[in-house]
Amino acid sequence: MPPERGVRKAVEWRQFTATVQLRLPLDRRTWAGVEDRDFEVKLSSDEVQVRCKSRKEAVGLQDLNGKLKRVIKPELCWFALEKDHRDPSGQSKVFTLELAKESPGVSWNDGVYVEQMFNRKHFGWGPNAAQEEEAKYTSLKPGRRKDINDTFVTSRGWLCNEFEQGQTDEVLSFRLILDQKRLDAALEKVPYYSIFGIDVSERFLKVFIRGDEFSPILLGKLGGACLPDCTTVELTSVTREVYGHRLGAMERLPCFDIIVVKAPDFMYEWEEPLQSGSAELTKPVASLEDWQAQQATREPSPDRDDWTPDDWADEQKEKADKTFKEGQFRDAVVYYTRALRFTPLNEKLLSNRSACYLKISKCQLALDDAVKAQEQEPTWSKIYFRKGQALRGLKRWQDALDAFSEGKELDSENPGWDQEAERTLTLKVAYEERKNAAKK
Repeated sequence: MPPERGVRKAVEWRQFTATVQLRLPLDRRTWAGVEDRDFEVKLSSDEVQVRCKSRKEAVGLQDLNGKLKRVIKPELCWFALEKDHRDPSGQSKVFTLELAKESPGVSWNDGVYVEQMFNRKHFGWGPNAAQEEEAKYTSLKPGRRKDINDTFVTSRGWLCNEFEQGQTDEVLSFRLILDQKRLDAALEKVPYYSIFGIDVSERFLKVFIRGDEFSPILLGKLGGACLPDCTTVELTSVTREVYGHRLGAMERLPCFDIIVVKAPDFMYEWEEPLQSGSAELTKPVASLEDWQAQQATREPSPDRDDWTPDDWADEQKEKADKTFKEGQFRDAVVYYTRALRFTPLNEKLLSNRSACYLKISKCQLALDDAVKAQEQEPTWSKIYFRKGQALRGLKRWQDALDAFSEGKELDSENPGWDQEAERTLTLKVAYEERKNAAKK
């Protein structure tokens, strides 16, 4: 939320929709050996008090103390001592204090602290005044607030319909296309920023729904190293044509986008952006750290030293066929693509991937695969079925009819060719009528 960040003396702050995060970098020589439990943090609804019990001279720590310009919820705040991601050695630490806004969604657009000439001091005018003043403050225990405290409002199976991923040399992009009705129902219970959670480290990624974090949406090892602090998320929407609708109707769907920035030494196309399997997503996982530890100690993968390219392709094809039958067409595209890396001229894989592309309205890609498959096996009638459907999706009506006619010559007993040709002509007439009406 703008303003996204700022600096107050030695303290760096970042603003989010529901929180404001204060970060104080600690010099590793001055603060060597310090731990979370050495800090004492007290918060009132509008004031921060921090001190270090093990250091008499706490350089910079006093910059965290002060009166806040906005009201917070002390019981939802947390603090922790974390590694400074800007230090390649991993030895420097940052004192992090996250403040939960009393009014989420309201920008602290004029800064975080009230700048006072003098620090406020308490004067005990009565015998109970000091106790009443102390009662205003909440003492925090070290450690991040656990995600498991979030209320369950929906699950990945209800909310997430489709998954897309892509990459450039600089970033990875993951997109979850959501069910509008389920999203609306969830938003009646919690604000949008409380639905999803992201855990990301240099090499691992976990995406989950808060309250349902034991069944992650995405979980796996990245194909290279990333910059965790630069990861961004956004709730957006996508508009696309409804596949199979003869009038070319459009639909607008909500989606959740995750952008992961690659580390400088890994800015190239990764062979596999996220290494993940269905087993990881079905087995309960409490935290990313726990899962990373499991990966380090789990049994090694089966010996595949004597596998041929066909064996590797068959393994991926089996996964692709399964996901296709389950209606997860974008996932099937990923698996067929992996299989084609081992056997790039396999006409069956090309035909199957073409069918997947048709299911998600990627007609040009579907046509490209069909043409490649035809080059390998020009007498296989099914290829002309894929080719004709792709050409029809591209509104190349006569080319589509020609493809269905070629297929019929190879498989004349199949009545499907005439049905596809008839449908093509119907769609052509409807399209030309809409086009003429638009000109008027």
